[in-house]
Amino acid sequence: MSVVGFTRALWLAALVAVAAPKASAGSPATVFTFDARPLREVNLAEPSAARRVWDTLHLLAALQGLANRDAPRLYLFYCREFGVDTDQFWFDWLRGEDGWLRDAEIEAVGEVETLLGRLRDAFDGLVVYDERVAATSKAASTAAGCERLLPVRYDQATNALFLRLTRDLALPVKLWLVNADGSSRFTGQGRLPDSDLPSSGSAKVDVYRWAMSRWLRPATAPAERRSSLYGAYYLDAYWLQRPRNAGPDHHTLSNHDWFIARRAFFFDLSPWGDEAPVDDPAQPLGADKACLLDILRGLYDRSGGGIVKLGGFPPWPHKYTTHARAGKHEPVPTEWEFTRLISQFNAYKEADAAGLGAMANASFFAHYPLKEHYRQPNPKPGLPDWKARGFVAADGKVAARFFVGHYVGDYDAPSWLYKAVPAFFRDPARGRVPLGWAFNPNLADRAPQALVYASRHATTNDFFIAGNSGAGYLNSRALTVRPDSRLPSGLAAWTEYCRRHFARWDLTITGFMLDGSAGAATETEFAAYRSFSPDGIGTHFERGPRIRAGIPTCPERDLPDSVGAAASVIAERARESNGRPGFLWARSILKSPTWYADVSERLRQDHPDLPIEIVDPYTFFGLIALEYAAGTDR
Repeated sequence: MSVVGFTRALWLAALVAVAAPKASAGSPATVFTFDARPLREVNLAEPSAARRVWDTLHLLAALQGLANRDAPRLYLFYCREFGVDTDQFWFDWLRGEDGWLRDAEIEAVGEVETLLGRLRDAFDGLVVYDERVAATSKAASTAAGCERLLPVRYDQATNALFLRLTRDLALPVKLWLVNADGSSRFTGQGRLPDSDLPSSGSAKVDVYRWAMSRWLRPATAPAERRSSLYGAYYLDAYWLQRPRNAGPDHHTLSNHDWFIARRAFFFDLSPWGDEAPVDDPAQPLGADKACLLDILRGLYDRSGGGIVKLGGFPPWPHKYTTHARAGKHEPVPTEWEFTRLISQFNAYKEADAAGLGAMANASFFAHYPLKEHYRQPNPKPGLPDWKARGFVAADGKVAARFFVGHYVGDYDAPSWLYKAVPAFFRDPARGRVPLGWAFNPNLADRAPQALVYASRHATTNDFFIAGNSGAGYLNSRALTVRPDSRLPSGLAAWTEYCRRHFARWDLTITGFMLDGSAGAATETEFAAYRSFSPDGIGTHFERGPRIRAGIPTCPERDLPDSVGAAASVIAERARESNGRPGFLWARSILKSPTWYADVSERLRQDHPDLPIEIVDPYTFFGLIALEYAAGTDR
């Protein structure tokens, strides 16, 4: 039998062997697993190897999103961080201590072709895209969710995935985003394919204009294939030109599954209108930004003026920033500009940023059975506790000590949460120091099991608060001041959205109201936050602790990475309090419990004369409320 014939025989056998599964509220009956971890070890300096990684993971993520749309059927092993085999950790926990998957039959599948046969009921065919017009890879991901198609890059090379699927398995191509001879359908000239719309002058932008007309705009998109109110802002196939600019998984293809399951609209555009992007240098100036605003308006309209979830983050290691000479703007200003723009359309981002940005299996975890309500694992301290510890005198005055609250961040992205919890919640030093874990409650959509695990394994010194900027990262001021969108205020919609998420996880503190470049929050925004975050807010541009609209607030201050330098900063600020009650809301990013314990130990050793108290976030903001009850600030 020929290789092609043998491959097809395996495919047919796999197809016959499986019946369509039934969704279950409990443990799924059968779970297929696939080990994609070898793709992390591929030498990305070799172009053909990088293409193999890209093609395989793009296909797997789409297959997973479609297969898991109605029930948890496909689980991938891929991600790793902090020395933890992340996907394996969660799989073992769900099979063991948690028990959700304890009764499921597990079938490990070793070949992509076999997996496609096992799950053939999940998809209808292929969408083929054009590497030379990288934006077509994002249109392919949108097509995957909206039209039940698997994305594949056009490639006539021997053993390319395109040939394996179309020739060896004879899967039908339902949508071509490249001409069948490999020439580009999108050229930036004439008119858009199958449309009367004139070209924008940019092939990249034309792809998104075409995609909007097919999937996003209610007036033109048939109901059966419209995208949802979710957006997915992930790096396109331009990654193939610079695959080693960041970690081996920073293509973030494994993140696509949840958004494909939810029929999201995928895009990758620059937020800057003052320079052409590095991936499309000949486009008319501002074309990327104008298209981005058009997509955001389309998502806003689909939501009916509600809140829009965007997955992803500006791909700064590859595009739109000074990194690798890909632009004139620094990464943080690019993050802030993108956030300022999306906030004006009621959109927040789940910031799957470089570093820990890749995650897998969110479409699988989305079926994890959550309870309607979770209480804080520890009672929230109050005035009797503070008096017993000497923080408040009998007359109700706050003691002349320097109070430090640890904002443990940044967990405004499910990818960061999903990778950090297995590492940090098994740190033997956890529990020695009070910590305010800033876990955004909206992350329960994509990593619910991580929030549950943290809650179950909390010590008496683990407290949970929200991070940037509540139930999602946006700029609160841009909910009311909206020069780019000119839309009515979204503050009421945001307030209701946050109130619902905060109530489920028993949260009453927002650790960081990140204002960014949208401008400082005013009494209007603070008054709205009071309905769901009455016990405290960490602020961005405030000059010191104070009461805002009845809420105790304190500006966050970033601590240095080294233990010694962090202890020195705390000590210096403590000396500045001059014998009066002082407060430091100390923000640190991706630090282990051991790091916090070491900082406290260094303070004890090097600065025993300073009355420094490390306290939990509820005590921290509660003492500010007492100290500044008269409305004074300094």
